[in-house]
Amino acid sequence: MKHKIVIIGSTGKLGTKLLNFTKKNSIPIFGITCFSNKSKLLKQKKLFNVNKSYALSEFKDKHNFLKLLERKIHILYFLDFGSFSLLYLNHFLKFNKNSIIAVANKEMLIAGGSVLQHKIKKTKNIFMPLDSEHFSLLNSNIKSNNIKKIYITASGGPFYFNKSINLTNVSSKKVLSHPKWKMGTNNLIDSSNFINKFLEIFELSHIYNIPINKIDFLISKEAYVHSIIHYNDNSLSLNCFINNMIITLSKPLTYFYEIKQLPLKQNYLNISNLKIEKPNDKRFSIFKYKKTLMKLTHSEQILLMIINNSAHKLYLSDNLKYDNIVTYIMTELFKHKKNIKLNSIKSILNFLDIKNDYYKSKEKKNIIFFFYLLFIFKPFC
Repeated sequence: MKHKIVIIGSTGKLGTKLLNFTKKNSIPIFGITCFSNKSKLLKQKKLFNVNKSYALSEFKDKHNFLKLLERKIHILYFLDFGSFSLLYLNHFLKFNKNSIIAVANKEMLIAGGSVLQHKIKKTKNIFMPLDSEHFSLLNSNIKSNNIKKIYITASGGPFYFNKSINLTNVSSKKVLSHPKWKMGTNNLIDSSNFINKFLEIFELSHIYNIPINKIDFLISKEAYVHSIIHYNDNSLSLNCFINNMIITLSKPLTYFYEIKQLPLKQNYLNISNLKIEKPNDKRFSIFKYKKTLMKLTHSEQILLMIINNSAHKLYLSDNLKYDNIVTYIMTELFKHKKNIKLNSIKSILNFLDIKNDYYKSKEKKNIIFFFYLLFIFKPFC
């Protein structure tokens, strides 16, 4: 029996990495998707001998992909970006049981929250988080009543360990770099200013049903320690692995295939790998909002995520300075912050529609105003 494996977001960095790995290990892939990079998708389909491919920005492909999700799929990977993939997962859950849902899309997980986690369990599917921090907790016995604290770690991004850098005038080239991980543009921005850690805290809370006040983060420069659990009996558990996403990406495949383990480096107990510190750097304005962020409700977490995505677009189009990203996000959040009860996937998708439409409109106005200024001042340039 051939196991059907479908990858949503195959043209991104993680999707490409997974396809290369499956080809090397002679594991067939049944279906792949992109959003709009159809040329790369078709190249992947041919190169990796994939049965089905879909560009989800096209109405016909989107419709056909939803029909595909009604068939039995053994592993469904979400390696894409954006909360609207919740639509595909919700549809998939209506028709599939005992499948593995492997997710590296933090926006979808935050949007779905505990409602999504409950539905996955109710439909008897197996959920597997692929982000290194959440993945590192899979083998641990964690429940709200047996832990004092869970710490996830941050590598510090491109700036934390470069104290001489003034964040008011950093180049986008430096922002869009990372000393340890290869990531997409949006994740690189979030990693550079630590917003990603708060999003990951929200994720962890929903995935493992742990109150946010029992979660925090620390700095691990070598990106070797991914999480630390402080249990009620005062024992500590450090969860570590080398910073290679194939470790997490290949895990779902082990349910159906024998995968050769990656070799463990001999210096894994090197003390520098285990160095941990509390984040303490006043250059990062996000830290002064920490108490506010840790008290956000589910709907407010979604709003923060949408505003953050809007800030990415404004920054990348030169309509927002790097050092103003966090200020913009928090200002918008305070303007629209309101606790709205979201108790179904349908209510979540409606909320996403409304808020995303608002910020798309706002982005267009900002860009139009920017070009208007260029036109007005052009004679003086």
